[in-house]
Amino acid sequence: MAKWMAEIDQRTGLAGANKMELLMFHLGTDETYGINVFKIREVMKLPPIVKIPDADPRILGLVSLRGENIALVDLKQAIGLGPLDPMGSKLIIAEYNDNKQGFLVAGVDRIIRMSWERIQIPPPMVQSSRHGAVTAITKLEDDRMVLILDVEKVLAELHPRSEEEIFVGIERHEELAGKRVLVADDSLVARKQITKTLERLGMKYEETQTGKEALTRLWRYAELGEKTDRTIFDFVAGVITDIEMPEMDGFSLTKAIREDLRLQGLPIIMHSSLSGQCNMDKGKTLGVTDYVTKFHPTDLRDKLVEHLGKPQRDLVGS
Repeated sequence: MAKWMAEIDQRTGLAGANKMELLMFHLGTDETYGINVFKIREVMKLPPIVKIPDADPRILGLVSLRGENIALVDLKQAIGLGPLDPMGSKLIIAEYNDNKQGFLVAGVDRIIRMSWERIQIPPPMVQSSRHGAVTAITKLEDDRMVLILDVEKVLAELHPRSEEEIFVGIERHEELAGKRVLVADDSLVARKQITKTLERLGMKYEETQTGKEALTRLWRYAELGEKTDRTIFDFVAGVITDIEMPEMDGFSLTKAIREDLRLQGLPIIMHSSLSGQCNMDKGKTLGVTDYVTKFHPTDLRDKLVEHLGKPQRDLVGS
């Protein structure tokens, strides 16, 4: 346990330095894929599978891991590339949104450490391929291109839910109505979930895909405010940010905001599938106002009411 906690602390520190570790793997095709190591609990040989009658063909069944039943997803088939031959395959156990999933892959390559600055938003043609599951790309020193998957989108398509079910109880809130929020998240699925919540609350929003894009937007507003004798709150009431994003992660975005006096008091709500107390503690250390695990609309609403429902003068002084 001590060794595991030390590894978690080390990787949380990487995020604060705008760096990450990427596990590269293959799906039996020519491409190389990647997932943030922070979300991975272990990589192992494929254990016995318990088939589920009449299940989605992308879900191969259940595997038992230390008494816990975990759904096994054929990742190749889930992104539209056909079924994967299980012979010699590996199982990646990952944790998203407080839930563990198993992903069947053809093979694991290696772990690489890199700066988020080297992670880029993919061109539209790449972004729309693989059922829209590619959220970012990076180029290795040997010129190989790594496609980083939006696992949240994969899981959302495997477990579709109606808007009525997802957003039950989310209605216009007078303390929030009309206020504008800047959203930073590279996942299209996550941005849609957030913005639909904001719309139902009667709020306005602006979308960005990277921490760098969000910070540039805030700096532009701050500069405009200085020229027109306005504060940042005349442009946005707060920021909702993911942790994992190309170019600049959410921790680095938070640090940059807190270092700029023109953005003083701006509420920052970190909204991430990276669950765990270590992430919350890291965020608090850097100045995050609050933390919400994806995706719980009522929790996000409650945090927005708590931190953005105040009058503007109270926000500036907080």
